[in-house]
Amino acid sequence: MVSAGQHHFLEQMRVRTADGTRARQMLVTLMADYWLAEGALAPSGVLVDLMCDFGVSESGSRTLLSRLTKEGRLVVVREGRRTFYCLSEQARVRLASGLRRIADFGHVRREGPDQWTCVGFSVPEQQRALRQQLRKGLSWLGFAPLYDGLWITPRPVARDAAALITKLGIDSASLFEGKIDGIGLGHGNPTDAWDLTVIEGLYREFLDGAEPLLGGLDEVSLDPASALVLRTELVNVWRSFPRIDPDLPLDLLPEDWPRSDAQGVFVRLYDSLAPAAMRRVRGVLDRNAPDYGQHVSAHIIGTRTSTWLD
Repeated sequence: MVSAGQHHFLEQMRVRTADGTRARQMLVTLMADYWLAEGALAPSGVLVDLMCDFGVSESGSRTLLSRLTKEGRLVVVREGRRTFYCLSEQARVRLASGLRRIADFGHVRREGPDQWTCVGFSVPEQQRALRQQLRKGLSWLGFAPLYDGLWITPRPVARDAAALITKLGIDSASLFEGKIDGIGLGHGNPTDAWDLTVIEGLYREFLDGAEPLLGGLDEVSLDPASALVLRTELVNVWRSFPRIDPDLPLDLLPEDWPRSDAQGVFVRLYDSLAPAAMRRVRGVLDRNAPDYGQHVSAHIIGTRTSTWLD
């Protein structure tokens, strides 16, 4: 059986790579993993009970649900005395996009640095908060700073970057998409924008901690609650990797770049844990709201296929 101690490394990695508190990340991920379908309703009592598996108290869970609702990430639905939560449309679309990115990540064997997206900007010190918003948004899209005011990514995301710049009301930014030589790099390497040593170290750390867990998945005694926690912790760590390493071209990376190996281990773990995790979710549903079982399903990545486990 997979023990809590065996996957403690995920908690350590999550602290270094993910944003937000653990409780917040776990609740949002539960909604994304099991109630992502449009109109899917999660009974409040079910969410509270499941969050107990992560060591979050009932009062803490209800406070977090209220906060996420005020932020527009969740929507409250009431039927008589019963309270349900569903993802807001904006949150649902964003989380669905994130799941697609996770499913695609590591499959594209991108080689050749011909096409890059670049953003040049200058935001004055007086608008520091705006500058931080721009940097955070660009980072989420896979950009990294080559120079202070020049961010680049190998992804074709000019449209998304333009939308971000417009949304923030920044008029001192310019976009470029094309050959990297067009921005005056000369003979430099565009991957200088990323600390490859740190990224490779994170991949190796993930592999060292995750690979041994695969052996424990063969046992029928895998505890459903432990499977749910492990699966949720796992995806919270892994979803940071597409931001840290935006599928950088392999021919610009060190030999034996571990992205593909790490991605394979993640998919095997994530998908293999789904049946046991679903048993936990359905068990809590059966006790609290058995008539809402049709609203829950588990996302399966497989080989980039968007499938669901009912």
